[in-house]
Amino acid sequence: MGFGINRVVVSGRLCKDPELRATRSGLDVMTVRLATEDRKRGADGAWVDDASYLDVVSFGGVAAAAARQLSKGSRAVFGGRVRQRTWEDEAGTQHYRVEIVADDVVVCGERAKAAGAAPAPAQPPVAAAPVEAAPPVAPADVYDEDIPF
Repeated sequence: MGFGINRVVVSGRLCKDPELRATRSGLDVMTVRLATEDRKRGADGAWVDDASYLDVVSFGGVAAAAARQLSKGSRAVFGGRVRQRTWEDEAGTQHYRVEIVADDVVVCGERAKAAGAAPAPAQPPVAAAPVEAAPPVAPADVYDEDIPF
């Protein structure tokens, strides 16, 4: 295989509040379910809203800052890479999950407006945390038995 680019940017609304956990080594891990919206023409020619649901995970300072600012219904933009994880459960069943590992998060201030309240001020983007302080994290270190799914 040759050189490939694995970069994705998605925007949408959070399906529920973000979950913030820490690994045994103390690294923050945020997981969130994101609903992206798309419109297409139906068979009758009318516009139909279509949603896709994506799992997003973030680590370190970006995870902690984003978890403080995001909540269910918040609109956000996530930039990162796509990764597929595989694992086997206690029954021996193989599981697969495709998720976005976000290293950039921009929180958009539209949540209050969507709920019918007064518009919330736009929140500043959550900048990527310096990576020098945190050692590289292998997937096995992040998804160990102390983080239930």
